Amino acid sequence: MDKWGHHKAVYALEPVNEPMWGSDLDVLKQFYRDAREIIRSVNKDVTFTFHDSFHFDAGTWNDLFADDDIENVVLDTHFYQAWWGEDSYGNLQHYCDGYLDGLKGTSQALKYDVWVGEWALATDVCALWLGGFNDANTTAQYDCEYVDCPLPYLPEETAVDFDRTVTEDLGPFGSGYADGMTQATIRNGKCAKDSTFFSEEEVSQLGGCAIRAFDDAVQGHFLWTFRNELEDRWNYVTAFDKGWLKADNPYPSAAAEFLQ
Repeated sequence: MDKWGHHKAVYALEPVNEPMWGSDLDVLKQFYRDAREIIRSVNKDVTFTFHDSFHFDAGTWNDLFADDDIENVVLDTHFYQAWWGEDSYGNLQHYCDGYLDGLKGTSQALKYDVWVGEWALATDVCALWLGGFNDANTTAQYDCEYVDCPLPYLPEETAVDFDRTVTEDLGPFGSGYADGMTQATIRNGKCAKDSTFFSEEEVSQLGGCAIRAFDDAVQGHFLWTFRNELEDRWNYVTAFDKGWLKADNPYPSAAAEFLQ
């Protein structure tokens, strides 16, 4: 804070990203209070943002700060449809209902502004290394798409590549890796990306539903991530360019119908 606390690019600060679900909440709350005081001691205009530790409910967090002491405080929740479970797959209505139903009631009960600090249009957990390096924590519901892994982009004299002819999964493996989680590793020079179960038109409909729900239920949202090499549905730039996130979404009427 001493070095960057007054920099014009610093709008908000979050002291820790995604503290574990099982964190001691009393300890975490005190950490948040202490961190906020450090920030405020340097620049009271910086917005203090805290992650909900995967407990998105007012009963857990409304006692974090006093009712008259919540200026420049935002709760950050992460909202990924890729992990919503097999009951959602193949059902666009279920996804679209899930965005609004999963956010609005709790957001209204919370006394803080709410940001969806991470979300994406991925519909499955196929993205390579999504669960960590050569690791995964969830089995994909549908067949992932496999494409040629990106080539090194460093100069030829310094670039290092892997053996693209190996037919077995390239290790070492993470602690959650299990047979059947082929999306977690590289094989035959192929990298996994999101399932093609949903068409681009359907992904665009999902995007329209998400944006409408966010506009209605929360005060801000950030698609993760800004840019990557393979995944359009995890890529803000590509998703925007394809019209999935624009106000003039190519399929606005379909998206609008879902949230009536």
